[in-house]
Amino acid sequence: MKVVKRLIIAGGGTAGWIAASWFSRRWGNRMEVVVIDKSEPERVGVGEATLLSFPKVMRDMGYQEKEWMNEIDATFKAGILFPGWGKEDNSIWHPFGYAILGDEDDPSIVRVPIWDAWSNYQDKLEIKKISALYSTAMLNKIEPDEIGSSYAYQIDCGKLVQFLQKNTSELVKYIKSGIKSIVKVDDNIEKIILDDGSEVTGDLYFDCTGWKQLLMGSDNNIDLSDRLFIDSALAGRVTYVDKDKEMHPYTDCQAMEHGWRWRIPTQSRMGTGYCFNRSITKPDTVAKDFVKHWDNRISEDDLRLLDWKPQRCKQFWKGNVVSIGLSGGFIEPLESTGLALMIRGCEYLEESMFNCVYNPNTDIDIYNVRMISSFENAVDYVNMHYCYSERKGKFWDYVRLSHEKSGMQKYMEDQINDPTMNTDQSGRSGGFFGGANWHVWLAQLMPDGVPKKTYWYEQVKEVVPALNSYLNRLDTNIANSIPHKIILKEWYGD
Repeated sequence: MKVVKRLIIAGGGTAGWIAASWFSRRWGNRMEVVVIDKSEPERVGVGEATLLSFPKVMRDMGYQEKEWMNEIDATFKAGILFPGWGKEDNSIWHPFGYAILGDEDDPSIVRVPIWDAWSNYQDKLEIKKISALYSTAMLNKIEPDEIGSSYAYQIDCGKLVQFLQKNTSELVKYIKSGIKSIVKVDDNIEKIILDDGSEVTGDLYFDCTGWKQLLMGSDNNIDLSDRLFIDSALAGRVTYVDKDKEMHPYTDCQAMEHGWRWRIPTQSRMGTGYCFNRSITKPDTVAKDFVKHWDNRISEDDLRLLDWKPQRCKQFWKGNVVSIGLSGGFIEPLESTGLALMIRGCEYLEESMFNCVYNPNTDIDIYNVRMISSFENAVDYVNMHYCYSERKGKFWDYVRLSHEKSGMQKYMEDQINDPTMNTDQSGRSGGFFGGANWHVWLAQLMPDGVPKKTYWYEQVKEVVPALNSYLNRLDTNIANSIPHKIILKEWYGD
């Protein structure tokens, strides 16, 4: 067994300060946490939209919404809107909430996912409009009863780092220095040598140095560019012109000629970026198109080029080194997986070395299996978004030529296309995206539509009233919703 009395975190970006906050605030009485971060760290700041787990993670670190909402410029996120995906006139909604019709306490009644019931009424009911929170989000409104369970947040990642650093620095040993060299024996770090020649040692090391991978090294990577099509983004910030309209409670990811564009409204501005493949389109071409898209509200000089190689570690934990964040790999900004994978890495690590003790013969392997499963689930799900595209342009031609359906996508499509099968809505796919995520996206993306489900016909007396009750509840929620700006001001204002 290995005891971790001193944890060394190299890197002070989003991953570094999330890890520092998590372990110092939850296990600081059992271990010393050391953060090595140069005086002016680089903040990549790609991921500014969170998944549904984010507020719980913040609470698990001891932070309540009232403490951080305004500090990190947070707005609510009811889901993600995907204009133009598949076809230019198409629009896909990815919600957080997924309804199941039926009585959970009565096993004699078949429980029917809302999408399966909808399949019989798809000529009358638009799938987006039966999705949780969609109609209120399009009105820039919030359903107050769903706060805390069905909303994620849109945040400024730079301000998140500042918030965590401010509330964590006194709990850790904070060394403001660059790293000169690493001394390793096989897979284990013996010491880190800083710029001034001083040495730092510990029992376990976190590599949070981003794409540089200073601790883990770059010989531990798996190339994912055969399954992922985006490797660059031009990112910037846009000032509001009509804040009441533009500060909407959802993330907007619009498909465009050279790839796709994100738009994430925070309290003070919008974060935006144009994602593309630099081997197909030059950054200068994308920049000009991006400025035109924003009607010159952003200039080429305001844009920052981010480029990466789609990849992941073969082993996220190797010897006494653990890669967290971009050092462990990066998919692309789609579906907000970057921040989520950082958090997942910390959660799994805590379980692997609970009470600051781990078994190197078993816990390292289990951690790697779980992280690989989460990463691969996210890769398959992001890859699916590019299927069935009829859009024009060199990028989309490349996608059509290169795209292959994953085994998970084939499995999910088989479920959707079988009228006699109850589609699996669980998260048993081994990551962030379970059956419900897949089915709602594919139902809106598949060009031939979805067949009517027949398996629930025997329960029609129970299912149809339950569906009508659900639809009535959506109408009630719309009537009781509150404008987004009012919720932010009255619930979380100073």
